[in-house]
Amino acid sequence: MKLSIIIVNWNTKDLLRQTLASVFKETANIDFEVIVVDNHSGDSSQVMVKNEFPQVILIENGDNLGFSKANNQGLAIARGDYLMYLNSDVIVLEKLVARLDEHAEAAMVGPKLLNADMTFQHACRRNLPDPINSFFHLFGLTKIFKKSKLVNAYKRAAEDEDETGPTEGLSGAAMMFRRSVYEKIGGLDEDFFMYGEDLDFCKRVGENCGIIVYVSEARIIHLYGASSKKRKVGSLFNFYDAMWLYYKKHFYTQHNVLVNGVIWMGIKSRLAVALAANSLK
Repeated sequence: MKLSIIIVNWNTKDLLRQTLASVFKETANIDFEVIVVDNHSGDSSQVMVKNEFPQVILIENGDNLGFSKANNQGLAIARGDYLMYLNSDVIVLEKLVARLDEHAEAAMVGPKLLNADMTFQHACRRNLPDPINSFFHLFGLTKIFKKSKLVNAYKRAAEDEDETGPTEGLSGAAMMFRRSVYEKIGGLDEDFFMYGEDLDFCKRVGENCGIIVYVSEARIIHLYGASSKKRKVGSLFNFYDAMWLYYKKHFYTQHNVLVNGVIWMGIKSRLAVALAANSLK
């Protein structure tokens, strides 16, 4: 089998239906399978899949296990030579398989993600976060120095979004990789409940497996955050907890107690600001 597509769903039935319909329409010429892992949805997503897409392999969890664990459940039973994480809040277009077929040096590829209004989502082509580029990003300096590649290093916002090429980070909304990647480094780190797991995965792929490529001509409309909108406060905690977890895993031992303390305080202060702003909406 050529491709296994793994979709994690939580209470996004209509978007899941749209995604599955698009997948089966656009990938007719590829030998593929679709695995949907449902994290205990309460909107009859499971019934919809069984009735409308009986060819889908459905895993029904008795609780919300989070994004990483659910994706890893799908990976464990996937049979494809290529494996793909795909959010249930995207409309998928077929382009990525050809890139892996034609470029042996590429370990993982990802598409250009667009909002519903066709504007670019920078998360699909970014550098991995580090203390410096994260500082610029979190404290708004990227909005002031929009043309500076140094200040905008995390999002690569000063670079051409239509240029296909190597990148450090992709979005977990759509990442396709070789089975050899999974066999070498495993799946997503399950310590990340939601957010950050894609960047951690990209870091491990880049360090151990080969080149990651952003494919601009493969375009996906990504209806961002359809699941997380249902739990805004919880999602904020998940986001900033993931930020600290990523830092601890990859940078903590490189710095002294003082630096680590400043980083921790910075993340917590940003969480406090985000919670305050959220309460005023």
